Amino acid sequence: MQPAAVTGIGSWPGVDVREVARVIRDTCQDLPHIGELPQRGPGADMIGRTASLVSLVSTDFSVETSPTGWRLARSRGRDLRRADAFWDEDLDVVEEMYQGYEGDFKVQLVGPWTLAANLELPSGDRLLRDNGVCRELSVALAQAAFDHVAKIQSRIPGANIILQIDEPSLPAVINGEIKTQSGWGAYTPPEPHEAQIALGQITKAHSGLNILHSCAPNLPFGLISSAGFKAMSIDASLYGSKLPDVLGEQSDAGNLMVLGISAQNVKSGIEILKTLANQIGFSTQTLAQHILLSPPCGLISMPLSQARERIEMLNLISKALREVDS
Repeated sequence: MQPAAVTGIGSWPGVDVREVARVIRDTCQDLPHIGELPQRGPGADMIGRTASLVSLVSTDFSVETSPTGWRLARSRGRDLRRADAFWDEDLDVVEEMYQGYEGDFKVQLVGPWTLAANLELPSGDRLLRDNGVCRELSVALAQAAFDHVAKIQSRIPGANIILQIDEPSLPAVINGEIKTQSGWGAYTPPEPHEAQIALGQITKAHSGLNILHSCAPNLPFGLISSAGFKAMSIDASLYGSKLPDVLGEQSDAGNLMVLGISAQNVKSGIEILKTLANQIGFSTQTLAQHILLSPPCGLISMPLSQARERIEMLNLISKALREVDS
């Protein structure tokens, strides 16, 4: 992996798959990825995309849109066929864009606890209500991830597939903060070993690098690492004064950190990273060996041209970081 390589989180603005894929290819050259374009509509969103793959493994997890998101359905219907079509379009474009490509390539799927916190039972309750269903979901998701990675590998034979698992709801699930349907109570959090086992299903299914990403603060880093993840992706601004300790601990454990940062210019970006390196006793070159760079979540809220500028700025910061003397 290139030191301080630059990548995207997943979601990009707009609906033009080919245009976004071209931007990713040109700006995330060390770690390109499959772009997610949720503005295309239901089935292009992160929950719908992953649920569609899980339902191919187990029709028990077929879903359909509901007024509040996605709920379990009796069979794979129109909504999932639309999600399938979005995936087909994405993969066709990726195969075309990356003919002959050799190198790292990332794909993003939603993790078991965020799925369980967002998918509804027919009653309107979340899947979190039923521990048995959550266990079955994690097994089906692991198989779906294995199958999906194999499909991408067949499209880009020279790629080293990196799997990013998005878990924005994980801290809230673990801390018992997901509200029940009535809004008066909260779902009982899973036991730590249950949470770890569910996440570990993914890392057992994919032998390559697995990244757990969350744009929420207070990730349970120890649990995630114990589940087999060797990289964590965070919004650096959410950790404040705790960030040096988090990065130091993960570096000592041999794990990579993907730091989501936003900088107005190269100078300010380098200052952020130099200060971080000094706080944990690293040289800037050593820091670069332990991190990747990404924008924070939120590219979807801006024009594509501005999103591209954010990535290009990170590339300049990455290059400067590797050239700094101390």
